[in-house]
Amino acid sequence: MSRMNTGVPGEAAVPCLLCIDDDPEILKLRKLLLEASGYSVITATSGEAGLRIAAENDGIDLVLLDYLMPGMNGDVVAEKLHNASPLLPVIAISAVGQLPASLTNRADATIQKGQDPEILLSTIATVLRRRGRDHCQTGSLPSAPTKTVLCVEDEPLQLKLRKALFESAGYVVLTAASPEAALEAFRTQHIDAIVMDYWMSGQKGTELADEMKRIRPRTPIIMLSGYASLPGESAVVDSWLRKAEIEPEDLLNEVERLIELRSGTQQSVKPA
Repeated sequence: MSRMNTGVPGEAAVPCLLCIDDDPEILKLRKLLLEASGYSVITATSGEAGLRIAAENDGIDLVLLDYLMPGMNGDVVAEKLHNASPLLPVIAISAVGQLPASLTNRADATIQKGQDPEILLSTIATVLRRRGRDHCQTGSLPSAPTKTVLCVEDEPLQLKLRKALFESAGYVVLTAASPEAALEAFRTQHIDAIVMDYWMSGQKGTELADEMKRIRPRTPIIMLSGYASLPGESAVVDSWLRKAEIEPEDLLNEVERLIELRSGTQQSVKPA
């Protein structure tokens, strides 16, 4: 697929995203967010309009697709997009908790409406990289897939610092400030490792970790705490680290070690 060229010699083309949603206000806000993040954005307020735009424009790199829309729901749109362009990645965005298999089978990832914009941006980056369309990798596939870390912390400054740490090491970072947001991100996103605070909004991190392990037992979880683990608590996580003792480099090394240990066994974003 062709992409928008900036005209600057040697500069990578900007990925073009097609956003399909019947709510004009949502489209307006999403377009502002994505353009501020460096993407080129085309919008459509119906499935029919989105299909027409996709058919007329061979420079679209990814589609953000709403599910419930008048006239034609997202699952029908996804099917038609796939039939016309099998390699065009689609991310489904919906307020509906349980999407039908007719949509999830065609989507590379799903996102719940109302989540932190960083989740949307991180998911887009992950899917583009896995499809070889990331503007930093123009013309070739990445030598190794970018890994995604979910950071769970209810203290905003700590969460911001942790996100910056992992992004500086080349990870895609998803963030969650509550157990509920963390569980939703875990259920809907590709995640290679989780770095979690022990106390969050009055709930122990081990309770959240236990629930996550029931869903995907092979996803490594690192628990950060100001205290040593109580009897039995460390059994539900892969690593227990004391905040006062761990250095940033040690945390990065531990995440990398656990991801390598679990490599090849993780559930991931649907491959191309």
